[in-house]
Amino acid sequence: MKRIKERSIAFAAALAITLITMTASAPNASASTRYQIITGRVLKVDKNARQLLVADRSSKKLYLVNVPEWAGFKITFGRNMHMSEPGLKDVDRNNRVELRITRTEKEHFARLYDGREVIEVNAAH
Repeated sequence: MKRIKERSIAFAAALAITLITMTASAPNASASTRYQIITGRVLKVDKNARQLLVADRSSKKLYLVNVPEWAGFKITFGRNMHMSEPGLKDVDRNNRVELRITRTEKEHFARLYDGREVIEVNAAH
């Protein structure tokens, strides 16, 4: 009986230590929702409004990305894919891009003229 009690105490202590280390190493929820990386194909480039319409490859969502002058992104496939820091003037339609975007708690939905819904986000550095 004494041996069973000692083993159950040891098991409970090991389980408690495992749970504590798992919760301490879990990522912060606010940090994980603040930034997101999207990769996809550029459907439209508006250089005057500094916006890109990107079709995300993994989630099949459309993103309307506002690109400030200081924001950076990467062209993964296209004519200017070997540039280290491409600008908005270097992006063409049908290029594949990788962007780091900021997401807020409230997603801003927009509707295109043809009725498709897009998620409006901002590009980050």
